[in-house]
Amino acid sequence: MAATTTRRKARESPVQGGPLVVVDPTAKPEKTSYAQLLREAEQRGVDVAELHEGGDFVEIDHAASDHWADAIAFAGVDETQAKAVAVASGRELPYTCIPTGRDDYFARDLGVAPDDGLDALDDYSEYYVDLAEVNGVTFVNYVAVGLDCTPAQTECRGEPDTCASVGHASYLVRRSERLPHLHWFTTSGRESCRALFVSNNWRRLEPHVISGRARLDGGVLGVGLLASSGISPIDRTRASPSLETWRWSELWAPDFEVDADGPVIADVDGRQLSLEPPVRFRSLPRALRARIRLGSGR
Repeated sequence: MAATTTRRKARESPVQGGPLVVVDPTAKPEKTSYAQLLREAEQRGVDVAELHEGGDFVEIDHAASDHWADAIAFAGVDETQAKAVAVASGRELPYTCIPTGRDDYFARDLGVAPDDGLDALDDYSEYYVDLAEVNGVTFVNYVAVGLDCTPAQTECRGEPDTCASVGHASYLVRRSERLPHLHWFTTSGRESCRALFVSNNWRRLEPHVISGRARLDGGVLGVGLLASSGISPIDRTRASPSLETWRWSELWAPDFEVDADGPVIADVDGRQLSLEPPVRFRSLPRALRARIRLGSGR
């Protein structure tokens, strides 16, 4: 199914191309309404493609092809954003993230201010950031297994010198009701865990909170593991379980693989997916050319 498109200003030739704004209809902009976004696009002569409910890679890719896009700007939730960045990365196009609210965590880690709008289409700085994938599915933030992750409402303070420095998107975490049995192999033998958090680049792991990324271009996965031995007997039977007594084991690697006895239910950037074992993760270093507005608060 093709995306609904609006051509705001006819170009002399489609081969000239130009930026394409892709809008996820499930997004709920915090400061800039959809109507305002359309007006701004019209003023700039930018084409807009609105995805249908549950828009996928193919729909976004077709929209980019139909509009001869030379850049992609996306406004939508993180669950759909991974599909848009996969298209931009695959087509080697620069990517602009249009913020849709405080829960737009990729925008926050990129350093995009909530009121930036379409400014980065004209006045921008550009740099490369990593993506990651699990069993061939691209993700921009994280994959969690055996954990419930909720965005934490944190405020950004300070202005780091570079775009790829400290991120400020954090998650509140608690263990799921059903814990999978996962295992992997190391040089010392087989290891097991009951919960797993894999981040696109390293994050700080605490009992209740998984904090911001140190950088977005490190070329590694940040892996947090919770073994059954790290769960206290009290926590195993607690009606309202917490992570207070859990002990994280951490590792950093460009790729990682876990196995299981059956399909693994995973939270992939907010999407619930069933993954067939073995579950393979890998970093995609410098896979995306990201653009942010010059002087954007970060």
